[in-house]
Amino acid sequence: MGLLAAPRIFSKSEGMTADISPFHAITIGGLAYDLAAQGRSIIHMEYGQPSTGAPAAAIAAAHRVLDNEAMGYWESAPLKGRIVRHYRETYGVEIAPEQLILTCGASPALVLALMSAFAPGDRVALARPGYVAYRNTLAALHMLPDELACGEAERFQLTPALVEALPPQTKGLIVASPANPTGTLIPKDDLAAIAAICRARGIRIVSDEIYHGLTYTGPAASILTYAPDALVVNSFSKYFSMAGWRLGWLVAPLDLVDAARARMGNLFLTPPSLAQHAGLVAFDCR
Repeated sequence: MGLLAAPRIFSKSEGMTADISPFHAITIGGLAYDLAAQGRSIIHMEYGQPSTGAPAAAIAAAHRVLDNEAMGYWESAPLKGRIVRHYRETYGVEIAPEQLILTCGASPALVLALMSAFAPGDRVALARPGYVAYRNTLAALHMLPDELACGEAERFQLTPALVEALPPQTKGLIVASPANPTGTLIPKDDLAAIAAICRARGIRIVSDEIYHGLTYTGPAASILTYAPDALVVNSFSKYFSMAGWRLGWLVAPLDLVDAARARMGNLFLTPPSLAQHAGLVAFDCR
């Protein structure tokens, strides 16, 4: 038998500890809940979370599970099947159940997507303004965020022209439509054009679709319609008002499924069992 090589120990001087900014919404939320505990009347605007709770039928299902099941580490095959059906019915997109990885919310799904598709030192482009945790997560993973200024003229969104102008070393692109915090959508023709540019240049797309279903000018398009090799992040937090249940998913292309699943198992194990039972019921509460 051969001997295993000793693990290499990295020092701080080698840059293996990332210096990232705090997520200030969490800090403000802590202060707000402290004030509420003191009896103050608080209107929470620090988080992008619904003011309503989970669907009543989902809560009832959770009560039944609590009364009758011990639960444990588990990934719900019925829930994965329901999400596969959702992509077929909503977007006309066919995905395989093995492409679905259930996660502890959208944030771990983003980590899985970035770690599976890119390596430390890779340059990943994204819109600014945008969700601040995108750039902080990239920095924490030793990737290089390339923020593209998207002003009023661009409706605070990525455009084909901005993507076309990316430097040749760009490896990835984070897309969010509807966007956080602006709420604007990328028009479908622009989304198709962005996908075509990325395909021609070998740029992998990560699409954050957690605000799908919460649109006022027509349904949002999934990037999978135009880029089947993209990675898609979604969760139950927004549309289903289940932020505290910590349940989301990643759609990974077949060439990255094994890498994403290995990272999910090692870093996060499985999502909460109770949330998965409730999520299956919530999917039919529209």
